[in-house]
Amino acid sequence: MTACREGSAMTTVLLVEDDADLRAELAEALEDAGFRVAEADRVAAFGAAYDSARPDVVLLDMALPDGRGMDIARDLRRVSDVPILFLSGRGDEIDRIVGLELGADDFIQKPCSPRELVARINAVVRRTGARGGGAAPTPPRGAPPDAERILFEGFSLDVPAMGLTDPSGAAVPLTTAEFQLLEILVRRPMRVLSRDQLLDLLRGENWAGYDRTVDGLVSRLRRKLSVDGAPCPFLKTVRGAGYMFSASTAAG
Repeated sequence: MTACREGSAMTTVLLVEDDADLRAELAEALEDAGFRVAEADRVAAFGAAYDSARPDVVLLDMALPDGRGMDIARDLRRVSDVPILFLSGRGDEIDRIVGLELGADDFIQKPCSPRELVARINAVVRRTGARGGGAAPTPPRGAPPDAERILFEGFSLDVPAMGLTDPSGAAVPLTTAEFQLLEILVRRPMRVLSRDQLLDLLRGENWAGYDRTVDGLVSRLRRKLSVDGAPCPFLKTVRGAGYMFSASTAAG
């Protein structure tokens, strides 16, 4: 467990799970790995537990007795960038896709081994930079997730029309795949998305591809988002993790 302690020391995990036996088992494993654990067993208990614990990571069951974990995640994403990992007893691809589209950082199918759970949480902590000390919720960054026009760095993304204009007002030609990837990124500013996450989100748009396809799309977007020949500075590669859209966004 030494490696787990290195990544998780002083990190607070809010575990939201209605199965008391499973919750106790996971809480014990997380505490043994060096995490501080807070618990909730239903949607109605989440708010108070979150405010009290001020967690660094939320481990969230998708199906709770009085509601859906997805609804918690949707509301939480409006006020915080805290990493979210979904737990689900179902292995449906649609659950995984919807969870990631809501801004979850990982999806874990139950039953899972405590060792794998600890490793997954440590990976998310390393990737997102989450730290101990109970970070308070941060204001939402950028445009609302359902905005139909999104502005960034002088560019304007028109979602219904699938169009993009540059700071001079000129249209930027994009393929369908390029547009879909750009929309995914601009709706999640300042968040690192792995290639697997991007592929899952693109597949939610009835699109298929491979890791290298994502790399190629990002490369083409960087060329098309350059201004006066200057390299695009806000489509960043995070080595060993994926890509991040680092520009501020706003609803148009």
